[in-house]
Amino acid sequence: MHYAASGRREASDRRQRGRPDLCESRAMIAAMLPNQPSTAELNGWTILSLRPSGEHAPVRRAAARRGARVIACSPLALRPLRAGDALARALNADRVVFSSPAAVRFASMQQPLALAATQRALAVGAGTAAALARHGIVAIYPRTQMTSEGLLALPPLQQIARLSVGLITAPGGRGVLAAQLAQRARHLHVAEVYERVPHPIRAATWRKLAQLATPLALLASSGEALHAFAQQCPAPVRNALAQALAVVASERLGQQARAQGFANLIVAASARPSAMLAALAEFHRESRFR
Repeated sequence: MHYAASGRREASDRRQRGRPDLCESRAMIAAMLPNQPSTAELNGWTILSLRPSGEHAPVRRAAARRGARVIACSPLALRPLRAGDALARALNADRVVFSSPAAVRFASMQQPLALAATQRALAVGAGTAAALARHGIVAIYPRTQMTSEGLLALPPLQQIARLSVGLITAPGGRGVLAAQLAQRARHLHVAEVYERVPHPIRAATWRKLAQLATPLALLASSGEALHAFAQQCPAPVRNALAQALAVVASERLGQQARAQGFANLIVAASARPSAMLAALAEFHRESRFR
C-alpha cells in the first residue's frame, strides 16, 4: 500500500471502517484502566518516579490511592520528532505497532490515526491500547506479559513473512522489538515520532533523596531512564539508594537494575503505575521489606 497525501476520501473511509462505536471505545478504556479503591496500605512509603518530565501524574494518582507520596525525578524529557512520510508508511502497514502511550500521542499530533478494517493495531501494554482507544482504534495487546517479548508472542505477529509491519516509537527504545519484527516481516517501516533527551535533575531533589528516612521504592519502567538516572546520581544519593527497593516492569529491567546497584527488587506485571504499585503493596503485605 502507498500513502497519498491527497487521498482525503480514502482516509475518511478508512477512519469509518476502523473506528468502533464511541460507547465501545469508552467501555474499552474503562475496562483497561479500572478504578481502584483507595487504601492507605503504603502509608509511609516514598515512591521515586523516573518518568519523563511532565509525565508523573499517573504515578501520583496510583500512589495517592495507596497512601504513598511521590518524588518526581525525571532524568529524561520527551520531545516531538517529525516523522513525515515514515509515519504515513508505518500507518499503512498490515500490522501497526505502537510502543508506548507517548508514541500514540506524538503520532496523533502529526496526522490523524486511522486504520482500515484489514489492518491490525498492536500495543505493548494496556496503557498504550487505552491511548489508541481514545482515537477509536481497537488494539491487541498482551494481557499478562506487557513487554516487547509479550507483544512478540501475540498471534498477529506470527507468520508475517508476507506482511508489512509499521513500528511507531522513539529512537533507542524497544530495540528487541524492532530487531525481531525486521526478521519476521516482509518490510518493517519504523516511524520515530518522539525522542528522549537528557533532563537535569535539580539539586534540591538530590538533597531530599540523600536525607530520606522513610522506605523508598524506585519505579523503573524504562532501561533508558534508569541508565540516565544512574549517570546523574551523586555518590551520597547512591549510598542512600542502596537500601531502596526497585520495582521493575520486566526481568530484563531487573537485570539492568542489579547492574546499577539495586540489590532489592521485585518484578511487576506491567509498566503501568497501578500494576507497579500493586506489586509493591503485595510485597509490603508480606512484610519482607520495612
